Amino acid sequence: MAKRELAIWLCGLIFWGLLRGFLPLLPIPLPLLPIAWLIALFVGVALLIWLALEAGKVLATKWSALSGFVLFALRVGLAFCPTPKTPVSQIVVSTIADTLTLAAALLLGSSISGFIRHANLIPPVAVVLTVVDIWTVWLGGFVARIQQKAQEGIAIAQKVVEAATVKMPAVATAHYARIGIPVIGIGDLFFGAFLFALLWKFGMNTRTAFVLSVVFVIVGLLLAQLPFLPYGIPGLPFIAVAILLPNLKAFRYTPEERKALLIGAIFLVGLLAFFSVMVSRL
Repeated sequence: MAKRELAIWLCGLIFWGLLRGFLPLLPIPLPLLPIAWLIALFVGVALLIWLALEAGKVLATKWSALSGFVLFALRVGLAFCPTPKTPVSQIVVSTIADTLTLAAALLLGSSISGFIRHANLIPPVAVVLTVVDIWTVWLGGFVARIQQKAQEGIAIAQKVVEAATVKMPAVATAHYARIGIPVIGIGDLFFGAFLFALLWKFGMNTRTAFVLSVVFVIVGLLLAQLPFLPYGIPGLPFIAVAILLPNLKAFRYTPEERKALLIGAIFLVGLLAFFSVMVSRL
């Protein structure tokens, strides 16, 4: 069964790579664009979330770590290869690079689940990751500053944003449009795979968590289209909430533990607020 699940996961990964590489080559008549865009949005999100979910199931932690590092090394090595000359070869190389990046992030993310020994640690870990993600994207953190520099035309920042995002373009002409599957940050997928792996590890409700994650992430991507969100929105909070909601009854805390968690949350918020003020003055 494990080999069969791994084979299915690899097929899903390859299918994602094919979508990433060749979907933008398909010209779509403009009247069909809204329907095609919604289908691409749903299929792309569902496939990515499924790959993140299954990454923690198909391989043991040590093999996920080893495989992730190998794939990451291959991705780094590919970056030093000569730039392809023909458009077809450029698409192929770009597709392979993004697929290696995705697979490495998912496997490495699921591999760190071995550090969590108790199910009760899932909510505080998820909350910490969510708060940090919101800070980095919206409140002056690293991601926000890098994205701002990228929009200002700083070349190195543009390369960082490009390397850290699973993306596909959407281009329109007078009669046709070319679309791609959604933009989701590699960090969101890394920690999403980590949280999903914890659900498998402790025998929690993965099916509902998967469905809610797909719905919430799609809502988040739709919200990201709003003009007053110039730097997009953090994706991990949507995944974290979707994972926690169907498993709330599985977590039990003593009054002392609840008090400690509350104090820790207040300390974290205060610390990030301090960092936000310091960063804004730089």
